[in-house]
Amino acid sequence: MSSNNTINNKIFFYLLLLLAAALPLSIFATSFLQFALLLNWLIEGKYREKWHRLRSNRAFWVFLAFMLIHLLGMLWSSDIHYGLQDLKIKLPILVIPFVVVSSPGLHLEQIRKILAAFIAGCLVGSMATVLALLNIIEVDMSDYRNASLFISHIRFSLMIVLSIFFAAYMLFRRPASEHGFIKYLSLVALVWLPVFMVILRSLSGLVIIGVVFFIITLLLVRTVRDRAGRFMLLVMLITVPLFAIIYIGNSINRFYSFEQVDPDELDSTTIEGNRYIHHVNNMETENGNFVWLYVSPKELEREWGKVSEIPYKGKAENGDFIRFTLIRYLTSKGLRKDAVGVRQLDSIDIEAIENGIANHIYLNRFALYPRIYEVIWEFDRYRLGFSPNDKSLVQRYYYLKAGLYIASENLLYGVGTGDVRQSFINYYEQSDSPLRLERRRRAHNQYLTLLIAFGIPGALICLAALLLPVFMRNLWSSYMVIIFILTMMISMLDEDTLENTPGAVMFGLFYALFIFGPSWKWRAYGKQD
Repeated sequence: MSSNNTINNKIFFYLLLLLAAALPLSIFATSFLQFALLLNWLIEGKYREKWHRLRSNRAFWVFLAFMLIHLLGMLWSSDIHYGLQDLKIKLPILVIPFVVVSSPGLHLEQIRKILAAFIAGCLVGSMATVLALLNIIEVDMSDYRNASLFISHIRFSLMIVLSIFFAAYMLFRRPASEHGFIKYLSLVALVWLPVFMVILRSLSGLVIIGVVFFIITLLLVRTVRDRAGRFMLLVMLITVPLFAIIYIGNSINRFYSFEQVDPDELDSTTIEGNRYIHHVNNMETENGNFVWLYVSPKELEREWGKVSEIPYKGKAENGDFIRFTLIRYLTSKGLRKDAVGVRQLDSIDIEAIENGIANHIYLNRFALYPRIYEVIWEFDRYRLGFSPNDKSLVQRYYYLKAGLYIASENLLYGVGTGDVRQSFINYYEQSDSPLRLERRRRAHNQYLTLLIAFGIPGALICLAALLLPVFMRNLWSSYMVIIFILTMMISMLDEDTLENTPGAVMFGLFYALFIFGPSWKWRAYGKQD
């Protein structure tokens, strides 16, 4: 691709560099930089040359069908305001590729620097999170979802996934002339970011890493001629998913490991002589201990009043009742719910209970098991008949159920770009959903969202618009394309990846760089790589 040393082209490159770095750090900055990109494009002029580049790029015109369907979907939408908001959110999917395709082509060296800036941004974001977890930065970390300080933890985890695979490629497949800074940056990212993903407790991110790694390794097996190398890859293909299955199985077994209780052998009174309450038929547990055995409300209320200013019958910071949180917390530590149990709590325990933390294992912010435990606990509570509210994965069942019903009623044309939200509101009201108003959300599945909005024909056109350019440009042998497409497609199974600004900008930027840019080969660096 030809190079151009004009000031506008340099500005174009540096704006992309800054946009990549800002992605994990600031929604405002990404919005401003997109505007700056478009402004620079307008100031540069040379519209005839730009039109020629656009006109000759057939893949780009196919890609435009994605946004065209969204625009046409406004014709049968009743909520124009929401439809315009949706178009505004998805605008980066159009604007960034438009600017990139119509501008002079970027060299691979420039794209490497852009990816390095993105990796650096993810590293900065991860370090800020760790500082917050260590209480060096004062941020509410009572909920792991607050661990990402700048953007949604789900979107941040997706960016971490991409950074890990980008770093792996640039570290192991770098050309001899690769800049040393990028080399060491990639090494740091490849060592630290997988560890940080565990700290972030993003199960969806870890699943995506595992699935993409499995598929990539499977593809590499076919290209490796050395028998020893192929054998090692095959061992990895077997051991990694096997380890994950064993770990999850052990976690489930650990959750449901508890001793059988003989009601006749339970102590009836506390050391002070107060009577215990024993609900032997209640199967709620915390860390293998039954929650509703050995409960003395009288002693709990008295002793709690001595250590906290929040009343025993009051509410914690997260809105949960203190008395229930206290009972669960004591149970999680294997303590009886009486005066003796409360006296064994230290200041850290008291603060945790005041914040609504109901199990002491959640205080370990640098471990994955507490998140897995939380997921098992949510399903167990739902199984026992408790409300699905505030249980993220259980709620997703209701979101999918709602989405599937709405889609089934609108298979031909969908509800339109602007009526997706209202369709969910109507469904939850008509079905008398057990979800609270603030928990009644959309499908959390991008494919289903497209199906709801545009019906089967429109959804297929959208997917074809995203995938056909890859075939048209013969890019299935490109490492970056495979990594990017796999990561995005898998993420869309449990998230509306493109329905928010960070997701749309991330998709638009890397789609433009990888699909409309030079190819990244698997095996060797040729003239292009």
